[in-house]
This record gives sequence, structure tokens and C-alpha cells, in this order.
Amino acid sequence: MKDENRKTLIQLNFQPTDKDEDMKRRYSLEVLKRFEAEIGYSFDNLSLLQEARIQALNKRTAFFGDAVLDFIVSEFVFKNYAELEQGQLTNLKSHLVCDEKLEDIVKKNEWDKYLFVEKSIMEKSKKMTSTFLEAVVGAIYLDGGLRPTKKFICKFIIGKKEAEKALKSLISPKVKLYEFCQKHYIGFRPESFLISETGPSHERTFIMGYILPKNITGLKADISGSGSGKTKSDAETHAAEEINRRLAHLGIMKKE
Repeated sequence: MKDENRKTLIQLNFQPTDKDEDMKRRYSLEVLKRFEAEIGYSFDNLSLLQEARIQALNKRTAFFGDAVLDFIVSEFVFKNYAELEQGQLTNLKSHLVCDEKLEDIVKKNEWDKYLFVEKSIMEKSKKMTSTFLEAVVGAIYLDGGLRPTKKFICKFIIGKKEAEKALKSLISPKVKLYEFCQKHYIGFRPESFLISETGPSHERTFIMGYILPKNITGLKADISGSGSGKTKSDAETHAAEEINRRLAHLGIMKKE
């Protein structure tokens, strides 16, 4: 579409008053073209991108963009992490598209300068910023379909590097301990044991432990770890954290 047609399209949809010079500047074709260049996609219908930028107008587009983003990221983790179970896939997907992550992406690329908020709003919130990015995703899909949307998401929002980093942060200490033992001590699976439980029946505190025997590890002494929690599962997690720290301190387990 020619620039003249693009100008007309913007003016038909958004007509700031002459008194509001700041709004006119922010709505300008030059700003939109700069934003297009940064996100790597040229719109046929520029009013979609314009609407995505305006906090007071972008909720519907963001609603749609959130669904598109959810689908594309779900497909990505499903195809790339066949070893993960449903709950793990859900956690990984949620971690990749949470408001904090989307806000980080906007700020990293300095796209927040393109988000136009009402004058009464003093500061752009995390939710506003993440909604803005979802609206951009929705706008790209509505304008160009699945292929350019997937290209944008894979370039800026998800990737193997980001997913691997997220996956590491989501692996529980217990799983990390089990995987370490399976790799280094074939046939040995550490089993937790109850050390003690205290408190009334409605508010128990459990202390659980793990031991890696010296005849398994080949070290001079057993390696143990203990932890407390309001449930046995929480106590096991803290016990696994403790034994993992000791393994890392000995230089056996890689530090994160």
C-alpha cells in the first residue's frame, strides 16, 4: 500500500485534535513505519498496528493475540520437548508467556516508547505492557495470518535458548537429584525418609531427608541432606535442595 493511502487510513480511524500536538506526533506515519521496521513486519492495514499501540483501545486485539500466542507457544513446546509430561509442558508454556516475560521483551527492545497511554496514567504497568505486546501479536495475525505471526513470535518471544533457560528454572530439586543419580550412579534412585514430624494434627511440620551412601558415590563419606515443610513433599524439596548444594560444593554437580 502506498504511503498516501496509509496516511488516509490512519486519519480515518484516528483523528487527534490540532491542540494535541503530542498525540499527533505519536500517531504519525513516521512513527508507525519505524515501529514496523523494528518488529520486522509491514502492515497492509496500518490501523491494526495503530490500535494495538493505544492502551485505551487495544484490549480486544490483545484478547485475540493472547489466544494466538498461546497456540503458537504450545505448538513450539510440544514439538521441541517430547520428553515432558502435560504438567511440565503447561508450566514451561506459562513461564514463556507470563506478563513478566512479555514486559521484559517490550523493555529489552525499547518498544514501550510506542505504547500510548492516557495522560492521567502516570506510569505504564506490567499488565499494560504485556497487553500491548499481545495486541501487536493479534494485529500481525489479523493483517497477515499465521506465517508472519509465527515468525515474529519465534524471533522475539520464544526460542530454544529461552526455553532451555526457562526449563532449568522449572525443574524441581527432587527431579534434578533423581536425574543426577540416574546419570552418575546407574541403578540407584535416592529415596526420601521421614526424620521427624511435630505439631498438632492440623498443623504438622515434617522433616525429610535423603542420603547418597558412600558405597554408591565412591566418596569417603555419605552425602546427606534434610529439610522441613508443612507437607512431606515440601520437606522433600528442601532436603533435595540441601543435598544438591552439597554435591555442587564438592564439584560433582554442576552449579546453576
